[in-house]
Amino acid sequence: MKSASRIAFLTVFLLSALALPAKAAESSGSYREALALHRAGKFKEAIRFYDKAIKADPRSAAAYVGRGAAYARLGERERAIKDYDEAIRIDPKLPDAYYNRGNAFDDLKQHERAIKDYDQALRLNPSLSAAYNNRGFAYYKLGQYERAIKDYDQALRLDSKLAHAYFNRANAHSVLKQYEKAIKDYNSAIRLNRKYGQAYRQRGNAHSNLGQHELAINDFTEAIRFDSKDAEAYYSRGLAKRRLGRHEAAVQDYTVAIQLNPKHAEAYNNRANAYSLLGQYERAIQDYTEAIKLDPRNAMIYGNRGLVKLRQEKDAEAEKDFHKAIELDPSLRQKLEPLMNGGKGKGAAKP
Repeated sequence: MKSASRIAFLTVFLLSALALPAKAAESSGSYREALALHRAGKFKEAIRFYDKAIKADPRSAAAYVGRGAAYARLGERERAIKDYDEAIRIDPKLPDAYYNRGNAFDDLKQHERAIKDYDQALRLNPSLSAAYNNRGFAYYKLGQYERAIKDYDQALRLDSKLAHAYFNRANAHSVLKQYEKAIKDYNSAIRLNRKYGQAYRQRGNAHSNLGQHELAINDFTEAIRFDSKDAEAYYSRGLAKRRLGRHEAAVQDYTVAIQLNPKHAEAYNNRANAYSLLGQYERAIQDYTEAIKLDPRNAMIYGNRGLVKLRQEKDAEAEKDFHKAIELDPSLRQKLEPLMNGGKGKGAAKP
């Protein structure tokens, strides 16, 4: 089974930096204090001062945008959207309000609505590179990878130092199996941010897909150096080590991945594959069983467990697993039915 790489994304709250009305900059001390607290990451305290600023000036669109952004940082997206709505009602030409509301919609997985807001933000401020980047990311999540790449291209034309745009464009290239292009963009992201752990990890995945497993391992190790709790980096490094025949080392990495993310079904499945190749069948069975608990609709895991049971000469149990695998994925019938007629498992399926 193929590793599912998580895409990292940083929402950039522009607050008052872009298109706030001049009146806002001359606003009350409460508003200025709110901004200072906001920038210090003290969002609850900032909200109290935004409240005061709004009470003093109910027509301050900037205060509503700021309070909405603070709510968003606290995970209260619906309240954030209400504040952005009010800011837009007060000032329909404020790009920050559309931009931030787009971010909130995107966080709520309402990607089409997010795109509409990014569109409007860009109509009002065509030089807003972050809006191109974020709209590209929304297109990415809708599976519209070519459109996403076009938006990342434009974001980078406007701001060639936007590391997240290089990173996101690289991810889109990877999905399209354009691994060389992806690596070039990951390189750019890393040049701009040497501590960009997720870029190292994703570049490692691209190297793995090109069969460059030693380079991949180096990248996964760098990713872990910058974020020792990145379960996907350990998992992916385990896959690369397994492909080089380093099964015991792979087990160690899968184990750490599971410790960091106990619900990582693929890590259990691939650790089981490694145990199977090491002849440790009981351990393999235990891991396949745990993987099935976590992902009961995954046909490949049933097939893998059946192969190990077949090698243990537990033919009836193996046949039961093969039947379940075929039920979940009929395309496995051609591969598994011959094994139910006296064949012996030769090893676990590849991830």
